[in-house]
Amino acid sequence: MAVYSVTLEQFHIDTTRSRNDDTNTVAFGLRAGKRSFPTQSHYAGDVDDGDHGVNLTFPSVVVADGATPLVFNYTIYNGNTGKLAGGLAAANEILGEKALDFVQQAGQPSSEVSYPDSGGVDLNGAGIEWKDGSWLQFIPLVRLGSFLFPDCDGFVAIGSVGKTKAGWDKAIDTAGGTTYRQTIRYPGSDSPAGCGSNSDYTVTWSITRHRAAGRSVRQFLRDHNLALAPGLRSLTPGERLSVRELLN
Repeated sequence: MAVYSVTLEQFHIDTTRSRNDDTNTVAFGLRAGKRSFPTQSHYAGDVDDGDHGVNLTFPSVVVADGATPLVFNYTIYNGNTGKLAGGLAAANEILGEKALDFVQQAGQPSSEVSYPDSGGVDLNGAGIEWKDGSWLQFIPLVRLGSFLFPDCDGFVAIGSVGKTKAGWDKAIDTAGGTTYRQTIRYPGSDSPAGCGSNSDYTVTWSITRHRAAGRSVRQFLRDHNLALAPGLRSLTPGERLSVRELLN
C-alpha cells in the first residue's frame, strides 16, 4: 500500500489563443478505483506568455492493490465557461470516466496499464509533445461539439492520465523513488479569424508517493490526516487492505 499526492503544478504559455490575454479557468479531477474525488478548480484570470502556477493537489490518496487504477484529468479553458453544457467540472468528470474505464478493462493483477496507451506518458521524465494537435481528440469525449467557438473562447489544454498502482510505482521508482513529474505540450488548432495565433501551452503535473515503512501506523495516519472509520478498509473502499500492506 502507499499514499499518493497528485498535483497540477502549473501551465506555461508560449502563445495565447486570444489576440491579447487569455482568460483561463482550470479544472482538475481524480479517481482511485471506486472512489471519485470532487473536482477542484482554479481561476487564473487574464494571463499572457510565461509560467502560471496552479498548485491544485489531491493529498493522501490511499491505494492498496497493484491493479487499482489511479487516474486524473485536467482542462484549461479560455473564456466564458458558461458556454459549456454542464460546466467545466462536468466535462472533466467525463474525461475521468473514460480513463478509468480503459485502465479497469485492460488491467490484470499487478499489471502496469497506462492511459493513453500510445503517445502517452514515458518513464524518463522527458516532456511529451502532442505535435499534431491530437489532444483535440478529447473534445468529442466531453460532448462539447466543435473545438472552434464563434469567438476566441475555447480549450487550450485537455489531459487525462491513468495508470494502475503498479504502473505508477514503476514510474516513480524510475524517477528516483519519491516523485514522478511530467510536462506535456499542447499545441492548438486553427484559431478563429480575428483571434491570435494557434495557442501553445504546456502543463506540468506530479505524483508523489509516501510510505509508512519504519514508522508507526498511528503516526503515519496522523501525518497524512487519515482516519479509520472504523477499520483499515475505510481507507480504501472496495479494496482489501491488511496491516502488512499498510506498512509496505
